[in-house]
Amino acid sequence: MFHIKSLELVHWDYWQRIKNIPLDAKIITIAGQNGSGKTTLLDAMRTLFGLDCSMGRTYKHYARHSGQQTAWLRAVVDNKAQGRQLSNRPFRSSGFFSDDEVTLFCQIQKNGGDWKRQYLMRPGNVQIEEVTEANDWLGVENYRKRLANAGLSPAMAKVLALEQGETDKLCEYAPRQLLDLVFQVFGDKEVLDAYDEAKRHQRDTEQELKRFEAELEGSKTNLEGLRLRVANYHQWEDLNKERRNLQEEVLPTLEYHEAREKQANISRQLREARKPLLVADQLLADKRTALAAQVKALTEAQQHETVLEQESTALQSRLSVINAKLKPLDSLLEQKTRLQTLAANSGADIAEVSAQLEEKEGELARQKQARDAIAARIAADKATISALQGKTAMPEPDNVRAMRRALNDAKIGHAMLSDIVEVTDPRWQGAVEGVLGGYASVVLLDKPGDAAAAYRLAEKERYRHFIVPDLVTAPTTKGDSLMSVVRFTDKTPGWLIEQLTRITRVDSVEEGARLGNVEEWITPEAYHKERRGGRSLFVEASRYRFGSAGRTQRMEAIQKGIPALEAQEDTYTLAISKLASEVSALKARLAGVDAAKELAARMAEFDEAAHSAVPLRSERLEVGSRLGELQGLIKNATVARTRADTTWQNARFNLSEAEAGLRLNHKRVLEQRTDHAKALLALRRQWRHMPHNWRRPARRTRLVSEYHNTHQVALRIHSLENSLARSDWELDATVIDQYARLNDQLKSRQSETEERRYQNNRAIEATVNARAAYMERLRYTIRQYSKNIKELGELANIEVHTDPVRLEDDDLQLAQAGLHVRFKFDGKGPIGMNDGEASGGQQVMKSLVLLIGLLKSEDGSGGFVFIDEPFAHLDIRNIQLVGEFLKNTEAQYLMTTPLTHNTDVYDPSELTLITSKKKKDTQWAQPIFVLQRRTPAQAA
Repeated sequence: MFHIKSLELVHWDYWQRIKNIPLDAKIITIAGQNGSGKTTLLDAMRTLFGLDCSMGRTYKHYARHSGQQTAWLRAVVDNKAQGRQLSNRPFRSSGFFSDDEVTLFCQIQKNGGDWKRQYLMRPGNVQIEEVTEANDWLGVENYRKRLANAGLSPAMAKVLALEQGETDKLCEYAPRQLLDLVFQVFGDKEVLDAYDEAKRHQRDTEQELKRFEAELEGSKTNLEGLRLRVANYHQWEDLNKERRNLQEEVLPTLEYHEAREKQANISRQLREARKPLLVADQLLADKRTALAAQVKALTEAQQHETVLEQESTALQSRLSVINAKLKPLDSLLEQKTRLQTLAANSGADIAEVSAQLEEKEGELARQKQARDAIAARIAADKATISALQGKTAMPEPDNVRAMRRALNDAKIGHAMLSDIVEVTDPRWQGAVEGVLGGYASVVLLDKPGDAAAAYRLAEKERYRHFIVPDLVTAPTTKGDSLMSVVRFTDKTPGWLIEQLTRITRVDSVEEGARLGNVEEWITPEAYHKERRGGRSLFVEASRYRFGSAGRTQRMEAIQKGIPALEAQEDTYTLAISKLASEVSALKARLAGVDAAKELAARMAEFDEAAHSAVPLRSERLEVGSRLGELQGLIKNATVARTRADTTWQNARFNLSEAEAGLRLNHKRVLEQRTDHAKALLALRRQWRHMPHNWRRPARRTRLVSEYHNTHQVALRIHSLENSLARSDWELDATVIDQYARLNDQLKSRQSETEERRYQNNRAIEATVNARAAYMERLRYTIRQYSKNIKELGELANIEVHTDPVRLEDDDLQLAQAGLHVRFKFDGKGPIGMNDGEASGGQQVMKSLVLLIGLLKSEDGSGGFVFIDEPFAHLDIRNIQLVGEFLKNTEAQYLMTTPLTHNTDVYDPSELTLITSKKKKDTQWAQPIFVLQRRTPAQAA
């Protein structure tokens, strides 16, 4: 096994970088205070050699402390030949045959959120900077295998990496455990395991042979069953062949034959169906000739009607011109008549007419004022409906609107009480409106801190309603109080909640009177009784202001009242129209005084108008007479034209029906012919893959004579399918091959079983012989280990005796065998490995003897040992004994010890490493100090 020559740490725990820690000495002591990093240094070497850290720690624990992304461990170990042969170097299996040194690297790197480690080996003394770009890194398992080939076997790793205070645990092994450990270290355990595996394989083979023999008997029974199944399969195959022949050959041929016969019948039927269509075509030609004559008659009637209508239009235009000329003349004659009437009435009392005119004008003004009031109310109600429907803003009193504007300008958040009240029961809407009607315009402030500013604005605006800054969240109540039917959507005044809670809901005044001890109550009709007495708080539905239900009822009440208001407005309008006519008449009577004068002045104008109107009226009479005659003629022409049109329409409809019927028949026949053609094409496509000889008439005739039709074939197929549907048929065609194969297998397996039994008996005999021969090797290993520990005991002045181990050629005895070791200290009686009679120092000496005995080989001892505080709990004498023993052995020891121990612990050390605690105000720990013992030559 190899020794350690030097060590280098980079970012390990709190050490930044410590280069070339010398370890090329036989006994090395690592000293320092508790917590100064002694075990940390040993764990670095354990990690470098792929071992587990002590005390449950891992390499990740140390790598995190540095705060860096990468940590490095590097050691130079010796690769000198063990013995005289140069090829017998520890790392020869890794390919290092010529170098006396090998450098081991361990890189610990943070990968994502976790730490990973990888290893590397290089011949010679190589620095870290030279391998940063290496790409042949090893995993932990491969690395451990290489170290195992170099001497650091898994068994050695288990024994060597003893933790602090456990150096005496090896002597606590049971004899059987110690013997197993010896066999593992000396390489005999693998052979024993191989022997056990061979014995297990032979037992398994014996059981398998017995099972084979049982299976052979069962296979003979199965072979007879397969023979019966083969016969059953042949019978099923014959029936299935007949069914397949009927389905795949006979039935398709008969179906083809029947399809051909069916299409031939359809062809004959289509040829017969063409004869009625020729007769229908001749009848249709006669109807078209009659329709042409009727079209000519209709055209003549339309032309005659058009001539009469054109003459009537010309006469109407002429009559319009005559009326235009007569209109101004008639207007002058009407003025003459009016003036004559006014002149005749001008004799009335002017004072009386003036009094009547004044009275009528006053009444007219009053009626107009009343009508305007009704119109304004209707407009207001319609505006309210629009607001309730959400189309416009709700109309409010001027003072409330002014106060809202002032609060908004001052940016004071607020709401009116009417904005946050909802009535949950429509039956009590009127009662709630009556109680809360006076509080509808109460202002509720969002922030109590705005109270002073709001009060100043209310004082300025002379606002008569409450400004409430202190609000509470209204509770949900149940029961008979008025509060139980009211829901507030936001915070509200507490005094209002108390008032609503005090009022009890009753269905009638009588019920309220019976509640003598109740101070306040209210009915659905809003009759309210309180401590001062009772009164009605009834509010018209058209004036409701609270909640969505109140707005809905208010809108419905207003909509119901609008028709009555509009009817009242119409009454006023009629009365106003009548009064206006009477006022106009009275004014005309007053104007009649001047009518006689105007009549005399315009008499010549009026006479000329009367003279000019006479010929025009005569001409209008003549034109009107002719128009009267034309109306009768046009009426008769229209009747004639209508009759001709009706006759033409009927004839055209009959022709259309006949043509549609004929087209339908043609279409049906065409569709039938098309379907027949498609059927023939499909028949050809469907049966084109049928073999030609199947379609021959002679064969089809023969099949028809044998099977008659497809129905008979289907019945036979159905009968065969019923027979084949039985569950006792053998359907697997492989039973024939199975029968042949099983028959061959039975013969071959029988001979194979006999051959395997013969070979197994030979193997059992060979294994027994090999086991007997290998017992000598095991006895030699025990003798060699006993010799090693005896020689080590002599170096420590301890007599070591091993009891003979009985290794017989018996599995049970070998499994129970153990190695009993006895020790004699200071000439006293012998003591066992862990019988409780040894002191602490003696336990350490026993464990060291047993441990180092495993390292010795025929060529001498070697390797290295990590011992964490071996002198713990030892007195000065035992410390000296352990030190002398370590000096006299050939292994390399790396030991830790605290500074509080006796200085004798440093006596055997050739090299001492001193660790120091990390200071609080520094990031990195101090370097490791090295003390090397002077050699006699250096002392001289």
